Amino acid sequence: MTPEDREFGQGLKLTAIAVISAVLTATFVIGAGQALLRSSKPIIMPQATAVAHASAD
Repeated sequence: MTPEDREFGQGLKLTAIAVISAVLTATFVIGAGQALLRSSKPIIMPQATAVAHASAD
């Protein structure tokens, strides 16, 4: 194996570790967020109302 092949293999390994870490982190953050949102009371937002504007005819 040449040094370039070893570097390429090392790069692939590091890329795989980074992808797996990103997926696990995202899964954890989404799960924690959902758990927190389920435990809190729902926030009711006021409904938007339409306001008629006078036209300048």
